[in-house]
Amino acid sequence: MLFFLIFENFYAQKQINIDVIQSRYVYLLTSQRDSLDKADVNEEYFILERGKDKSQFMSLNSYKRDSITSGMLSGANTSLSKIDLTNIPKTSFTYRIIKDQPKNQITFYDKIIRNDFIYEENPSLQWKITEERKNIGNLKCQAALVSYGGRDYKAWFANDIPVSDGPYKFYGLPGLIVEIEDSKKQYKFELLSYKTLANDQPLWIAEKRANGKKVSKADFYKALKNTQENFISEISKSGFTLDANAEAMVKDKIKRKNNPIELNP
Repeated sequence: MLFFLIFENFYAQKQINIDVIQSRYVYLLTSQRDSLDKADVNEEYFILERGKDKSQFMSLNSYKRDSITSGMLSGANTSLSKIDLTNIPKTSFTYRIIKDQPKNQITFYDKIIRNDFIYEENPSLQWKITEERKNIGNLKCQAALVSYGGRDYKAWFANDIPVSDGPYKFYGLPGLIVEIEDSKKQYKFELLSYKTLANDQPLWIAEKRANGKKVSKADFYKALKNTQENFISEISKSGFTLDANAEAMVKDKIKRKNNPIELNP
């Protein structure tokens, strides 16, 4: 339990509005976090919220936790200790991905233990659209191939939904990505639902995330790797101590999370 609490690190959050939501999409990610264990499968829901110029992709559970702490702490005399998050499952994915398609720019927000980081990238996704087609639910989809982050992917997009976006960092096709899976079948995103919104809900990100330390993508993953390799000593700097059993459990969890979505970030 302590392992997860360290990464959750809840804080009072103020919101920064970056756009107005026009549509929302829910995806299911099925992932194999341990490359040596095909049975170690994790499922988690994600949401993609699209505004006029920007979109944001994030874990649904992470979004709920941010929303609760932000909403309740906006009131006077509300303390973090009064907020009950026990009914919301933990998340394995704390990142936020904001796409600014007019600028062809992705901004990635995440945290390493207690520290928030931001990096930007301008991915060059070289899609190859094929003539292969199939129906997914009631959507007529077409296949496209792309390589990114050390993986080869096959995506299915729907021309009937003329939204050039999709899960994670994927975008650039003439229709919404309904399904995308890597060739090793270790990461798969599937669209579950979508709807158009017309009530001017803000597309927002927590102020603490937005004020994270800006680094290069290479430096972020270098820091992440260093923390994973020296996790026990790193958390001790934050005032946490673990007994022998807890330390062994943490090391085992880290060892089994050896299969990130980006193999060569």
